[in-house]
Amino acid sequence: MLTYELWQRRFAGDPGIVGRAIRLNGRPVTVIGVMPQDTRLVLKSGSLVGKPIDLWKPWVLPDDWWIPRGRFMSVVARLKPDVSVRAAQAQMSAIASGLTAEFPQFDAGWTVMVRPLREELSGDVRPALLVLAGAVAFVLLIACANVANLLLARGAARQRELAIRAALGAARVRVMRQLLTESLVLGLAGGALGLLIAQWGLDLMLALSPVDLANANHIQLSYPVLAFTATVSIVTAIVCGFVPSFEASRADVQDAIKDGSRQVGAGARQRRLRQAFVVSEIALAVVLLVGAGLMLRSFATLRAVNPGFNSHDVLTMRVVLPGSKYDQPAKATRFFETAVQRIREIPGVRSAGAISFLPFAGLGAATGFTIVGRPDPLPEQEFVTDVRVCDNGYFQTMNVPLLRGRLFSDTETQRQSNVVIISETLARRHFANEDPIGKQLRIDMMDPIVPTTIIGIVGDTKLVDLGTPTRALTYWPHPQLAYNAMTFAVRTSSDPQSYASAVAREIQRLDRDQWLGRSLSQARFSSMLLAIFAAVALLLAAIGIYGVMAYAVTQQTSEIGIRLALGAEAGDILRMIVGGAVKLTSLGLATGVVLALALNRTVSSLLYATTSTDPATFAAVVVVLGGVALVASYLPARRASRITPVQALRYQ
Repeated sequence: MLTYELWQRRFAGDPGIVGRAIRLNGRPVTVIGVMPQDTRLVLKSGSLVGKPIDLWKPWVLPDDWWIPRGRFMSVVARLKPDVSVRAAQAQMSAIASGLTAEFPQFDAGWTVMVRPLREELSGDVRPALLVLAGAVAFVLLIACANVANLLLARGAARQRELAIRAALGAARVRVMRQLLTESLVLGLAGGALGLLIAQWGLDLMLALSPVDLANANHIQLSYPVLAFTATVSIVTAIVCGFVPSFEASRADVQDAIKDGSRQVGAGARQRRLRQAFVVSEIALAVVLLVGAGLMLRSFATLRAVNPGFNSHDVLTMRVVLPGSKYDQPAKATRFFETAVQRIREIPGVRSAGAISFLPFAGLGAATGFTIVGRPDPLPEQEFVTDVRVCDNGYFQTMNVPLLRGRLFSDTETQRQSNVVIISETLARRHFANEDPIGKQLRIDMMDPIVPTTIIGIVGDTKLVDLGTPTRALTYWPHPQLAYNAMTFAVRTSSDPQSYASAVAREIQRLDRDQWLGRSLSQARFSSMLLAIFAAVALLLAAIGIYGVMAYAVTQQTSEIGIRLALGAEAGDILRMIVGGAVKLTSLGLATGVVLALALNRTVSSLLYATTSTDPATFAAVVVVLGGVALVASYLPARRASRITPVQALRYQ
């Protein structure tokens, strides 16, 4: 069965494709169907060619596979309507217990885990997306507080106008409706502008998104997104405009229309509301900044982890040989050996090698093993090792150091020799008090299982990602376990990408039927987005503090003039205004720290070697946000301190 995308891309949407024979891995197969366009399945653990699924074919297990021999398949099942995931887990756990009783040597200590498919496909990304969604909500709340503050100030400045409307017969509800309508127009205009910015930002976000973000290529500004944006704009406009409109509509008509009234906008209640909004902004900004700081600190710690190899100036290419054409192990090993030799001859190539599964590629092989001459471990305590097949060129190309012993000889890379190279972790874990060189392992990867002799120890290599603990690892020469799919690693003297076509040509000269793929990925998406949201929150908080303090200075101009006329110095005025801002900022910071301590446990699963209560991060956020707030309040305070008594007393 073909995917809709492959049907369109490779067969131009041919309506007669069903029933037609095509060649797959060199063998003729019959197309029996095309999947709907919206059918998408993303492999979380990657694929042999690093690409999305293009087609499905039936897998018929050989007769000799109906015995316990490995754990490398997953099952997808649809639950009955009245069966929950918990009930299914209980049933599968009972089945696993039955298998343990039937095959104690193979299944002891193993069980079955039932997970919803959506969680399985996007489980690594989902927590990050939820944290980012929370960050968006916090930024929206900060923006709402800012807008409400501005509308409060605008309503205060218009109280005389609104009082005249009320004196002419406008009901209070009518005045509120007018102000809410104005707020709604502003909200919809802001939403429309936001959509225009989002269209540009979406392309940038997708370009920076992790490769395992499910269906990332299909994310777009669809009708549901437009409807959601319109709804958020309307709700935000109503929420932001309700309190200001309510406050503006309740002003005393007689006081408001008096000539030269100083009661306009100077009510204590409105001042407290504006201050509450500022405190809320600062508190929310603290939570976002702490979250972003923890993520960035964790990311920096993660980047400092030594992966055990050097990927700088390294080009990787994966080649999959069709089983119909390379039906003998010797054919596959000969192809890869010859290909590596030809790649090394390309001018500018410093070294080249091949390995079955590249680190961080999402794929791998692992199995149990025993040590010859020692008692076998209990079934539930079996030794486990990752297994890689490679040549000597791989260690040199990736700068994996040889710690003891030797690497494979030319003879061992050309025919089966029953030798193995182990990692430092395996040596330390299982040969702590003895030299492992010359010892033998039985690795459960071949039939029959034969002892393999340890000839060398190499440095540890991270396999899954930088945050996963280092695991025991064994390397076999390619003839020991022939793979039809290998990844070339090529170290170049300049930009690796510029050598891609030359490497591909050498491979195609050997066999023009090859399917090539390249996969590189880095995980910094969540930290980057959260940092952007935190920067926006910091900017909004600074604007909010500046706006409130500037407005407060405007309202206090006459008071400032009186103080100056009575002998107050400019420094006294500066300290009075900045002191008020410091009180608001301190209250907001304290509230934000408490909220951050309560909420940042949600990001703890995304952190590496960093606690959600990291004191350095909290201290840095308090200092940065406090400094920004101080600057934002200092500017209007400095301007107010330069007002002369005559200017202040004449202010209307």
